[in-house]
Amino acid sequence: MQRITSDGVRRMKLRSCRLILAIAVGLFAFVSVFAHAQSSRSTEDLFLSDNRIGHAGGRLVVSLRSEPKTLNPVTSTDVSSRELIAQLTSDLIHTNRLSQQIEPALAKTWHVSPDGLQYRLQLRHGLRFSDGHPLDADDVVFSFNIYLDERIHSPVRDVLVVGGQPIAVKKVDAYTVIFNLSRPYAAAERLFDSIAILPRHLLEAAYNDGKLPQAWSLTTPPQQIAGVGPFRLKEYVAGQHITLERNPYYWKVDKAGNHLPYLDEITFLFVANADAEAIRFQAGDTDIINRLSAEDYMVLEKNQGQGFHLEDIGSSLEFNFLFFNLNSSLPAQLSQKQLWFRDAKFRRAVSLSIDREAMTRVVYRGRGTPLWTPVTPANSFWANISIPHPARSLEEARKLLQADGFSWRPTILCWIDQACP
Repeated sequence: MQRITSDGVRRMKLRSCRLILAIAVGLFAFVSVFAHAQSSRSTEDLFLSDNRIGHAGGRLVVSLRSEPKTLNPVTSTDVSSRELIAQLTSDLIHTNRLSQQIEPALAKTWHVSPDGLQYRLQLRHGLRFSDGHPLDADDVVFSFNIYLDERIHSPVRDVLVVGGQPIAVKKVDAYTVIFNLSRPYAAAERLFDSIAILPRHLLEAAYNDGKLPQAWSLTTPPQQIAGVGPFRLKEYVAGQHITLERNPYYWKVDKAGNHLPYLDEITFLFVANADAEAIRFQAGDTDIINRLSAEDYMVLEKNQGQGFHLEDIGSSLEFNFLFFNLNSSLPAQLSQKQLWFRDAKFRRAVSLSIDREAMTRVVYRGRGTPLWTPVTPANSFWANISIPHPARSLEEARKLLQADGFSWRPTILCWIDQACP
C-alpha cells in the first residue's frame, strides 16, 4: 500500500493546479486563435452564392483525355491544362457559364466612365491566396503586366488588346485598380473573364529572372503554387492522376454562410482516348463524363441505370468547323492558292454544298445541331436567330461559281482564265 504524506498531497495539489492552469491557458489560447481566425474571416468581403445548399465533404473523380502540360495560367494552351487551372484560379469579373451573364468575382463592383474608356474595379477586402497570403491590387497589376508583356508570349495577350492597343492597368490603392482602353469596347467586362490573378509573392522572382514561362510545371511542389480558385494542388502522379484539395481560403459562401467548395478533393484521371474514358466511366472509376461521341453515348445509354445516368441537355458551346486560311503573312507561293478562299462567292458556294442535316443525322446520330455561324444556340447572349439558314443546294452553288468565273470538269475546278488541264 502506497502512503501519501501531507507534503505529497500538497505536491499533488500543486501539480493539479498547474495542470488545470496549463489547460486553461491552452484553451484560452485556442479560443483566442479561433476567435482571431473567425474575426479575420468575418472581415472578408465574400461572394454569396445563390445555388442550392449542398453537403460538405466527399471526393469527385473525373477524367482528362490527356495529361496536362503545365499549371501555369500565363502560358497554358492545351485543354487539359486549362481545365485544371480553372479549378486553381479565379478572375476579376466572371461570365456565369449557365446564365451567360457577367457577375462579380474578385472584383466586387466596377464603374465605367461615361466615354467607355476607363474601368475602375473595387476588389473584395480580406481575400487570400490558397497559401494564406493576402491578395491586393499589387497582385492584379502584376498579373496583367505579365499577360501584356510581349516577351512572355502569353496566348492571353491578344484578348487584352483593344483597338490595336493593349489595355493599361494602374493601381489606385490597395483595393482599387483602373483599366484604360484606347477605344470603347462593348464587351469590355468580359475581357476580365478567365484572366487568372497571379500571386506576386510567388512569381515575381521568376518573372524578374526571365523564367516565368517555365514556372509552375507539373513537378513544382504544391506549396509553391497558389491561386484563389476553389481548390489547390495536393498531389501529382505522372501518367496516372492529379489530385486537388479544398482551398480553405476560398472567397465564396452559400446562403447558409458555409464556406465553399463542399468537396474535399477532386482527382483527375489521365485516360488515353475517348473510348477509354467511356470505359472508365462505365466501370465506375469516374463520377462524371462529358464530350461523349455519338457512338459512346449510344453504348452507355443502353446500360444507364446500372450505377449511372445520362442526361442530354442539348447544344453545347463547343462546335466543329471548317475554315479557310486567310493569313496574309504566308509565303508568296502559298498565297497564290488563297485566291479562291478570299472570294466571297466561292466561300458561299462551299457553304451551300455542305449537307449539315445529313452530318447531324449520320455522324452525330441526331445528337447534333446544324450551324451557319461560329456561335451555337447554347450561347443565348451572342446567338443571332435572324441570320438566315439556307438549305443545301448544289444548283445554287454551281450558279455562284459560274457567276464568279469558275468552270469545271467532273473532277477538276478551274477559275477565270486558268485553263483546265
